[in-house]
Amino acid sequence: MNVQQERDAICSWQDQGDRAALELLLRSHARQAWSQASKFTDNPVHLEDLAAEGMIGLMRAADNFDRTQEVRFSTYSAWWVMNGISSALARIKAVIDIPTRTYLDAQLGKLSDDERALVRQAVQGMVALDGSSSDDEGGSFDFLVSDELGPEDIVSEQSRSAMLTRMLAEALEPLSGEEAEVIRRRKLAASPEPYCMIAKELGVSEARLRQVEKRAMMRLRRNLVDRGFSRSVLA
Repeated sequence: MNVQQERDAICSWQDQGDRAALELLLRSHARQAWSQASKFTDNPVHLEDLAAEGMIGLMRAADNFDRTQEVRFSTYSAWWVMNGISSALARIKAVIDIPTRTYLDAQLGKLSDDERALVRQAVQGMVALDGSSSDDEGGSFDFLVSDELGPEDIVSEQSRSAMLTRMLAEALEPLSGEEAEVIRRRKLAASPEPYCMIAKELGVSEARLRQVEKRAMMRLRRNLVDRGFSRSVLA
């Protein structure tokens, strides 16, 4: 599906409610939903459920696509697909119940190698409920699939990261200068700066700064939810 066909389908759906155009758009990008879903499970039942949520994400992307932006639909829809799948994770039951945040942290590389391996095993149904491990040499970790990303996965991840960055910037924009400054230095920095340092530079007390941070986080969450972020992801 080339750029013009993609744009024509989006216009037909948004302007005329043409379901044939929407179906064409979904069929052309269904692989995106299945590819993202497959990162979380190899279980066929769970995979189908997650992919279905990803397809719903594609539909929402088609509804909200801004035709004034020079961006391909696959790039724009990457965030919507991922958000739909991450929202569904809380409802998907693996052999061991795993919180949504743990799923996401594992995928984003925020867990140790051992923790990521355990999450992968749980999703694939390879961890015993009693926590016992195999007596065979090498154990059950030998069954883990490679965590290396392929070229398509790398591009998809880059697109998703770019989309998240843009959405976050848009959510920060309505905040006051003081609120945005606190969020960037306390929540978005690799190493959060201490309250005393920020308070001194801004000329406020630490108690006042904590109030500003709390209010700013509430406003930021609300802005992100208004832009389609899942409440479960923001919890």
